[in-house]
Amino acid sequence: MHLTNWKMIFDNHKEFNCKAPCSMYSVLYEHKIIDDPFYGLNERDYMHLSEKDCKFACEFETTEDMLSKEHLELTFLGLDTLCDIRLNGNFLDSVKNMHRAYTYSVNGLLKVGLNRIELDFASPLKYFKKKNDEHFLFTNADTVPGAAHLRKALYMSGWDWGPTLPDMGIFRPVILDAYDGDKIDSVYVRQHHKSGEVVLEINVETKHKKGYDLYAEIDGKEILLKDGKGKIKIENPKLWWARGYGEQYLYRLNVQMKNKGEIVDTNSHNIGLRTLTVSTEKDPTGSEFCFVLNGVKIFSMGANYVPEDNLLSRVNPQRTEALIKTAIDANFNTLRIWGGGYYPDDEFYDICDRYGILVWQDFMVACANIRLSSDMKDEFIAEAEYNVKRLRNHPSLALLCGNNEMEEYVATREDVGASELVREDYLELYEHIFPDICEKLAPDVFYWQASPSSGGGFDDPTCETRGDVHYWKVWHGGDPFTDYRNHNFRFCSEYGFESFPSIKTIKEFCEEKDMNCFSRVMENHQKCKGGNKKILMYMADNYLYPNSFETMVYASQLLQADAIKYGVEHFRRQRGYCMGSIYWQFNDCWPVASWSSVDSNLRYKALHYAARKFYAPIEMGLFLEDDTLTVNVSNETMKDFDGELKLYVRTSSFEVKDECVRKISVGSLKSSDVMSVKVDMSDAYNTYVYADLFGNDGNFVCRNTQLLVAAKHFDWEKPNITVDVCDIDGGVKLSVSSDVFAKGVFIDFDGIDLVLSDNFFDITDAKPYTITAKTEYCAQELKKAIKIMSVYDIGR
Repeated sequence: MHLTNWKMIFDNHKEFNCKAPCSMYSVLYEHKIIDDPFYGLNERDYMHLSEKDCKFACEFETTEDMLSKEHLELTFLGLDTLCDIRLNGNFLDSVKNMHRAYTYSVNGLLKVGLNRIELDFASPLKYFKKKNDEHFLFTNADTVPGAAHLRKALYMSGWDWGPTLPDMGIFRPVILDAYDGDKIDSVYVRQHHKSGEVVLEINVETKHKKGYDLYAEIDGKEILLKDGKGKIKIENPKLWWARGYGEQYLYRLNVQMKNKGEIVDTNSHNIGLRTLTVSTEKDPTGSEFCFVLNGVKIFSMGANYVPEDNLLSRVNPQRTEALIKTAIDANFNTLRIWGGGYYPDDEFYDICDRYGILVWQDFMVACANIRLSSDMKDEFIAEAEYNVKRLRNHPSLALLCGNNEMEEYVATREDVGASELVREDYLELYEHIFPDICEKLAPDVFYWQASPSSGGGFDDPTCETRGDVHYWKVWHGGDPFTDYRNHNFRFCSEYGFESFPSIKTIKEFCEEKDMNCFSRVMENHQKCKGGNKKILMYMADNYLYPNSFETMVYASQLLQADAIKYGVEHFRRQRGYCMGSIYWQFNDCWPVASWSSVDSNLRYKALHYAARKFYAPIEMGLFLEDDTLTVNVSNETMKDFDGELKLYVRTSSFEVKDECVRKISVGSLKSSDVMSVKVDMSDAYNTYVYADLFGNDGNFVCRNTQLLVAAKHFDWEKPNITVDVCDIDGGVKLSVSSDVFAKGVFIDFDGIDLVLSDNFFDITDAKPYTITAKTEYCAQELKKAIKIMSVYDIGR
């Protein structure tokens, strides 16, 4: 029985009816007591509500038949966070960890007819202050001091991309279960791969160990488990692959518990057959760091995932799947679940299994010290055991990581790691407790002590030749994004560049009068200190000063795409040495200027369109060094690539100054420089280079463009851009033409959200550039709503 009908009692208000999942902020918003907490400056006005306590109550009926069952269990899958639990006036527990579930035997506490659960949530803000006054803990500067004392998602209390709205409530189901005998508690499957077969070692645990018969069935084979253990051989297995490398084949494992032939309980879930680990093999320069899937070393491409909302009741499988589909659309094969949020719902990992997204899973600590008191140690152990058991069977789970950035902080920052106690607690949790739990409960999942790290023990955690790196000299350090190519990382798991969200998204939280990047509202929706100033600083190096707010937003997105593209092309050029690009960040939890490539309304920024190209299986990078242009092609597929490269040097009026054509070949899972040419720089302000890559079948693969000077100094001619829109099956086709070179062509539609097959693209010759979109809107409707912008419009 799912208990979904609740009432919230808050402050001096009357009771509010609500349905779980629900929280203090979501219920107040739903009942119009507060306005949208993300609008304008509302976040600041509503932060104080977290200083008050909050109660949720649920009344439900039980029958005599239900109460006659041998076991009555009440389970809370997600309570946020400080909560006293009472059932019919009986105190059950006082809990303080949102990252775990709680189950209670309630035999003798329920009565026939009406029953009542009361959840008394205490203010997290009061708790933070009280505990931090007792024992100071370092916490990220954008987060409420003391937040590290509570096992609550840190980002809720402020981050440099998120609001400060530490909520309270029920964010996952509450379930009352009544049953006789026994129940399946957990199923764990280990895989032993040999040539042409996989042996599955199945381990089933039951709650009450009654000794009932347990059967496991998969691929048409069924066995009786002995003491909950058994093996099934699958011959000629269909392997699970990350997207881009093969099929995401999933087998269905069914487990049944029977008592005297009668089914007592069942458990079914999908598994994927694969081997997956991380290689840290030593080489002449250090140690590699790369995912090895089914024996294949793959180049990891993706971004860092942060929670999808601050109001967790609004997160659901449909919304999550829509978000992950945007990752698929941009050719991601990896998502890193950053450690300052919370462990996603089961459905998140199911979706990654289906779509072939590798999951780098942090344990939930980021940019904060921990105090490993006996109580906190117990919480971390229970949390880790619960989540490792919950996630370990997912084929998408590629890595478990101890924390975000704390090895680096403790090792290198005196304000963080000066205390011997801090260092001892760090080592005990991340290099003893967590790895011991992983070894015990998920021995086949690779454990990594921290991100970044070179292997633990405070041994040069930011070393570029070992392990993974977070690189922030670009952006936080103010270095130009050209600095990416001065470094040779083995795996870059964090790096990023900010931009504003879509102008449509801005208009949903901002009035016309506030549409200035230094207004109070816009600065409140920019949580990185000095972030808007930094966007303008980088813009000064690359583009003219925008002449309007909307052009500013557009230019910021181009700049972000330029920066990350510049880095990724360098990383992919080094494939084999560098084996991962995970940019910061994929998504947002509210409408904000940030490092995301998809904003809070799932609107693509220029970066996300660029990611489609620089994360494409066959990708082409252009590298201008002095007066020499080198073309690199990266082949992240399981087949050799043979094709034709056409390189052109033109003026802004499309006049051809030089051109060449070359047959090229790049091996499977390789990156090769396929051409180097001298470029005449004498007319650099009116000359651009572009390359088109075609497959052996003559089909277009990709295009890349290179200016010889900064865009702000190029002699742009005003383009006359025309768009012909026609209906096709399932959507529309757009043919885009220009009379002169047009860069960063952005097509949008008033009042209509549309994901195009390409956007923010370059028109490099007089031929129409064709793109498509899946949509229910007809061509005539779109023609009326179309808006076009290009780099020429910046500063004019």
